[in-house]
Amino acid sequence: MPSVPTQFLLKFNPPKVTIVYHFLKNEKDKYYHEILVERRMLETMSNDDIASHLFISEAYYFDPK
Repeated sequence: MPSVPTQFLLKFNPPKVTIVYHFLKNEKDKYYHEILVERRMLETMSNDDIASHLFISEAYYFDPK
């Protein structure tokens, strides 16, 4: 069942992204998924490269539409 992200929360120390989402057929319940972002990625990769990496590695939580 596809998840639908509704919010993205950023934390800087330690760096992480939290995705608030619900499932397509159940909009009432909210779920949270935390993604730790390695400092090495922030230091060596461009913003576009980091976004692409997250879209691929966390594809379940990102709606492709």
